[in-house]
Amino acid sequence: METTRVFDEIAKAYRDGLRGVDSRGGTRSTKTYSALQFLVFLAVGLARKLVISVVSETLPHLKKGAIRDFEEILQKEKIIAGTLLDDPRWNATDRVFRFPSGTIIEFFSADSPGKVHGPSRDILFINEGQNIRWETARQLMIRTREFIIVDYNPTHEFWVHTELATDPRFRTIVSTYKDNRFLTPAQVEDIERGKKNANWWRVYGLGETGQLEGVIYQFEQIDALPDNAGLVRIGGLDYGFTNSKAAGVYILADKRKRILYLDEMFYGLGMLNRDIATALAAYGFPKKGPRLYADCAEPKSNAELKLYGYNIWASDKSKEIVDQIAWLSQWDICVTKRSVNMIHEFRNYLWDTDKDGNKLNQPIKEFDHCMDAFRYAAYGQLADFRPPKNTTVRTGKLKR
Repeated sequence: METTRVFDEIAKAYRDGLRGVDSRGGTRSTKTYSALQFLVFLAVGLARKLVISVVSETLPHLKKGAIRDFEEILQKEKIIAGTLLDDPRWNATDRVFRFPSGTIIEFFSADSPGKVHGPSRDILFINEGQNIRWETARQLMIRTREFIIVDYNPTHEFWVHTELATDPRFRTIVSTYKDNRFLTPAQVEDIERGKKNANWWRVYGLGETGQLEGVIYQFEQIDALPDNAGLVRIGGLDYGFTNSKAAGVYILADKRKRILYLDEMFYGLGMLNRDIATALAAYGFPKKGPRLYADCAEPKSNAELKLYGYNIWASDKSKEIVDQIAWLSQWDICVTKRSVNMIHEFRNYLWDTDKDGNKLNQPIKEFDHCMDAFRYAAYGQLADFRPPKNTTVRTGKLKR
């Protein structure tokens, strides 16, 4: 098993008989991957049976994060030959994997009260603890017999700082992208581009506790989109390719209540226009139906998407982005829980700053793929920014 320093630190805390660790790290620091490696290591290496729980804020977050990493670890260690779904030891309904030792690793979300207040376990891993309420975490911890791991991005102070960091039974692990020797040079370069925003770099580059000041939008999570009867349907696209994600956002707009309901259609690197068309079709976005807004600076791509049958409209740039954001901020924004990438962007979409930390009237050029797609669509369709049709401006002297 190829591991990093984070794995070693977790294992040492376990051998030392501590109650647990709080694992604080910047982006790509291996904190989640290393925790899952350690759990697999115990499940394979210990003769006794263990019940191990992996918990995150929502089930979609687990599926796109911890469960995906868990599957990759099992494949690398040749514990499974194919995918989790192909292996009879994986119960896809309950999201439980059973090892030959009898140990089980189960995955469930913190918004499942029956699981949180249910049976006890031997080992607990709370993934991205900054997104989970203290009372939920406390209920999970008091039902854990042996060892607790909590990992998080230190975006702000929360219950880990008040409840665990002051507890001598817990050890703090701090990691950064430099602890991950498996990153490619391109990935390192992408991360280090964030140095220009001091607060972002403090949290995601250096793994130090900060405060993500200047978050642009407020939003809430919802289980699913509402019935679309009477609501305006809109789509938004942000084109990306090599080093920039492509993103698709579906919107239902309640104009009377001024509520925007958002759902992530797709999100990925290296997507050609045909891949975007395929992703739209897989999502079920109708052809020749609702307007689909995309970057007006990409006329060739917009023309190609039209050939696939979509009702493409170019985004409007007659107003500055700060004015468009100000207009959108007047709406209530609701995002489906399954829109994991979009939620991550909403939480990290900040106003940029200069070298002295003064805020600028423009957002940072990070975490903006879903944000741009959302803005193109909602502002393009709903904002009253166009002059009335068939009007002329008359000039001349007034008659006396």
